[in-house]
Amino acid sequence: MDTNKAGETPQRNDHQTPDEYEGVSLKDMALSIWGYRRAISILTLAATLLIGGTGAGIYLFQKKQDVTSLQFKLDFDGVEKNEYPNGTKFSTSDLLVSPVLNSVYDANDLKKFIALPGFRSALAVIQTNDRIRLLEYEYAPKLDDKKLTVDQRSKLEAEFLEKKKNLMSPVFNLILSGNTSSVLSIPPSLKAKVLQDILAGWAEYADRVKGANQFQIPLVSKNTLRKEDLETQDFLVAIDMLRTTNVRVVGDIAKLQKIPGAAIFRISGNGVSLQDLRFRMLDMEKFKISPLLGIIRLGGITKNDEITKVYLQHRVFELKMKEEDATSREKIYAASLNEYNQGVRSALTGVDSGGRLQPSGAASPLTANIPTTINQLGESFLSSIIKMTQENLDAKFRQDITQNIIKEGLGKVEIVSDLKYYEKLLSEQLKREKPNSQSMITDEVRSKVFDTFEQIYNSLLFSIDEVNTIYAGLSKANLNPSSTLYTVTEPTFTSQEKSLPLVKAISYAFMIWVLVEGCILVGILICNVFRKKEGVSPPLP
Repeated sequence: MDTNKAGETPQRNDHQTPDEYEGVSLKDMALSIWGYRRAISILTLAATLLIGGTGAGIYLFQKKQDVTSLQFKLDFDGVEKNEYPNGTKFSTSDLLVSPVLNSVYDANDLKKFIALPGFRSALAVIQTNDRIRLLEYEYAPKLDDKKLTVDQRSKLEAEFLEKKKNLMSPVFNLILSGNTSSVLSIPPSLKAKVLQDILAGWAEYADRVKGANQFQIPLVSKNTLRKEDLETQDFLVAIDMLRTTNVRVVGDIAKLQKIPGAAIFRISGNGVSLQDLRFRMLDMEKFKISPLLGIIRLGGITKNDEITKVYLQHRVFELKMKEEDATSREKIYAASLNEYNQGVRSALTGVDSGGRLQPSGAASPLTANIPTTINQLGESFLSSIIKMTQENLDAKFRQDITQNIIKEGLGKVEIVSDLKYYEKLLSEQLKREKPNSQSMITDEVRSKVFDTFEQIYNSLLFSIDEVNTIYAGLSKANLNPSSTLYTVTEPTFTSQEKSLPLVKAISYAFMIWVLVEGCILVGILICNVFRKKEGVSPPLP
């Protein structure tokens, strides 16, 4: 007999529990929210008015700040790689280093308006490029297209990167801003001057301290050769000091000759070139320094023979130590290269350095990472892979070691040459039994020695000045022809801006509104649950 008659309520399954009917249902939640739609609308309107009114009040009554901006462009080579023309690292923070800001602060007497820490915190350097932002906005939807193939996407990305690279320009804004009374009290004209002074101070600092407009080439200066030092030394020691300085200047000339344009560069006025200086220094060594040394050496002219002997003995000892060090380094490099070659040879032939055959199952350093399935491709293919791998791995290593061996060998040749020179002088000094005293030197010889000393000394100083002049000219011509590191692209302007822009204020207000609206909905649902438990029916839809 059918127990479910028409008009009767179906019976609940005895196996179902009441908890199964109390689960969360999206339909129930939607109906509950719909039932409270009037309360939700009222609360939403109240929240909107409250948030909007509060946000508008904060935006309208917020304290304004003065913003003084100076736009400039960096003109030196290497700025795209964050480097100065000489290769040293560059950063926009260099513009606001303490020496520059301290100098500008004192020069403009800013202590009447603002403290130094506040002045530093009010400065900023910002890079802006509206054209790049427009380009990114243009290509964003194109790159987001899901229908693009791999080739199309690659071409589009390459096109975008190329256009972006062309638009990259080192344009910056130096900004002085703040809403404190100290910043606001600075006159606008003084603010403009301060920003211009900061740029000028940075350019001077970068040139003087970091050598931004100079090649990083250490040169001999006149401070290395002082006349009072020469006068206190014995004749042979003094002429040796002049000879050493002459050799150093010739070396500096060789360094400068590697700079582009050095062969045709001439000093304005006298037209002296690097090659002229080189010939002059070589001639001075040949016709002045060497003959003067011969007069002193053969004539036994000395102030104190024992001091001269000790000096020569020490130079011989020092050069022998350098020779031993150079020989040791040369042997280490040669042994390293030899061991490396033997290791590679044994890996390729299967024979170790002692001539013993390696086990066939042993993995060599070159084949340790090659999968075993490579054997299926044949021995010829495996040999080609091993050869290519070997060439890629050891080419740089061999080259570096070989260059180090050559470098140590050339250095050793110079050391040996100097060693023979001082050993010869020491041998002659030791053979001399009774060195001539100054009283035995004729007035003509004494006058000749002192005059030649004076000529060599003055000529060296003059040549050092000319070398440094050519160095400065080559640096200016190659690194920074315009002799400036920056160009001001727009005049300084001052504006009053709110610390919280309108766009940000609207976005913050919207996020707060969304959060409050979520809280309203959650609160309505929680209230509805409690009303159900208390047996109170929700409002009718």
